[in-house]
Amino acid sequence: MILNQLKDYLSDFIHQNLSIEEVGILYSGGIDSSIIIKILIEEIGINRIKPVTVGVKESHDVQNALNGGRELGFELNVCLLDSSLVNSAIERIFKMNVVSDVGKLAIAIPLFVGMKFLSQKNVRVVFLGQGADELFGGYKKYAELYRESKEAEVSKMMHNDLLSLVTDQMIMEKQIAKYIGITLVYPFLSPTVIKFAQSIPIRKHIIGNKDQPIRKALLRNLAENLGLSAKISNQPKKALQYGSGTVKLLRKIAKEAGYSNLPLWFESIS
Repeated sequence: MILNQLKDYLSDFIHQNLSIEEVGILYSGGIDSSIIIKILIEEIGINRIKPVTVGVKESHDVQNALNGGRELGFELNVCLLDSSLVNSAIERIFKMNVVSDVGKLAIAIPLFVGMKFLSQKNVRVVFLGQGADELFGGYKKYAELYRESKEAEVSKMMHNDLLSLVTDQMIMEKQIAKYIGITLVYPFLSPTVIKFAQSIPIRKHIIGNKDQPIRKALLRNLAENLGLSAKISNQPKKALQYGSGTVKLLRKIAKEAGYSNLPLWFESIS
């Protein structure tokens, strides 16, 4: 019943935000974007979806996304990052005035590159999986606090993280999208999904033995319900800037410029 409700809420919101043309998705191969793309395939068929992943050649995200594409039967578009592409992206991002530190820059780069690629393919609506971790207990720090039997504190931390996502990172993402001419859609952040997720007790988001808690339990069950493999649903979580290899590449660029410290390098170019 609970899983059917969640799937219906996601499906309804996705359906409401479909373009009459092709739609894009920033795909990492993880559970969140795989759930979205699986529902998209059910809604509009595989031929109207353009999935793209961004990262250095051997990065966590690129390899996982390729595996996910093979499992789900779609052709993945891969934008491989190198120093030249990153430097070009940085120049464009600075013109938008949307980043204030190197951490935000490392997130903005793969987002910009992926959205720009989709825009050049005439895609105007792009789906993202943001919000799933904050709503469904995906971060390791939630499990660590849960182990201490502090459910109320876990709930408060998740709420604060969601607020930070909506009032900070999402604003940056939408500014980049507006600059490129794209509309972003966040299925996990639809009002009905937020209300649903926050009505579920923490002990159902993080389950099992408190010594080895399983995070994002509801989404893992939904993934299984949708026919996704355990390989996809159990992928270890990596933030975009690390999973794509962007931070590692920025360190290389900074070192070549004579900086061993990324924040100092950022100050020198901003």
